[in-house]
Amino acid sequence: MTAIPGHRVVVFLQENKTPDFYFPTMAQWGAAVANHGNLLPAPPNFDQPHDRNAWVHYAMGDYPALQAQIDNDTVIPLYSCLAKEFTFSDHHFGAGTNSTPGHMLAIGGQTPTFKNPPFVGTAPVWNLPSIFTTADAAGVSWAAFPDQSGYPTKFYTSLVTTPGNTHVHRPAEFIPMAKAGTLPQICYVWSPAGFDEHPPATSNPTYVTKGENLVWDRIQAVIDGGGWDNTTFILTWDDWGGYADSVPAPVIETLPDALHPDGFTAIGGSRIPLLMFGGKVAQGIDPQWHSHASIPKTIIDVLGLPPMGVARVDGAPTMVGRVDSTLTRPVPPIPGTAIVQPTAPTPTPTPIAPAPWPGPLNQLMPALSTLDGAALPAPTDGIVRPTPPRPPVLR
Repeated sequence: MTAIPGHRVVVFLQENKTPDFYFPTMAQWGAAVANHGNLLPAPPNFDQPHDRNAWVHYAMGDYPALQAQIDNDTVIPLYSCLAKEFTFSDHHFGAGTNSTPGHMLAIGGQTPTFKNPPFVGTAPVWNLPSIFTTADAAGVSWAAFPDQSGYPTKFYTSLVTTPGNTHVHRPAEFIPMAKAGTLPQICYVWSPAGFDEHPPATSNPTYVTKGENLVWDRIQAVIDGGGWDNTTFILTWDDWGGYADSVPAPVIETLPDALHPDGFTAIGGSRIPLLMFGGKVAQGIDPQWHSHASIPKTIIDVLGLPPMGVARVDGAPTMVGRVDSTLTRPVPPIPGTAIVQPTAPTPTPTPIAPAPWPGPLNQLMPALSTLDGAALPAPTDGIVRPTPPRPPVLR
């Protein structure tokens, strides 16, 4: 596919999910997800261990993770409808750890950390390339809408200094800009705390509904601004969140730790759901392996940008084939509408096996590419302890 003139890509990044946990009913549509039955009518109301230590022990087989599955058709009806009517990627994956590395991989295909930096006090800042510096080099407009604290764009030198910081907006600015038809060609959009679908530390039974409703309102704002036909949306989540999944990702890159001095899986981590939708996005299951680095790669291909100069992005499998400029796809239901789920195909399609990962496997994670050429080694801060965390909790 050649780049589509005047097209836009909007990326929504939410929190903490695996396909088996969040989309079990997609098994009826031929996705490679498990459906164990007894689906939960409400999401677990408790955060699970999901840092590097928890993920490594989960991958080692001595930490079970939470085996819960929600009834996605009831709990997240819009997302379920979008997954069925547009593109559902059932072999997308992130990093084997928690939030911040996932967000940074989705922005620029690299992460200098394998843990969450402190959420209070001064944030670390790294001089890394990103989809935004690539857009600047090509003269393509962009905007970032981080959460209320500036997370995660506050970790990038180019996004906290002039002129890049002038393109960084408050979360509440997205809807007015979308309705006015003034969104740029690349938008990354996060949600404020309480609306990002992150399981709560204290009880909040509505956390998933509030997150989906905000994304729904944001989609509608793009529609209201006349942007549906020329916008491709990508909706994904940052990491596994401590939830079990039935399909292991390929072992592409490794990092040493206290238990594995020769390295243990870092990328890919667990699978993470990814939806693509919009006025030019095809319907169906995307069965191919791709990682969070495929998000900026897809934007580069859809908009015809130059390479980023980051090997993990420039060599990533692209999802551009899901976008077809000849299509005219129907808009989603209006927010607040009672959604009737599409009828599943009969007979149930057999899941399509992905092609093998096209690049090398079992490679130690390389040093990072920086904007100023300064040396920045692969992260060493993802702590792995001798014993797994306490068993997971369902509340």
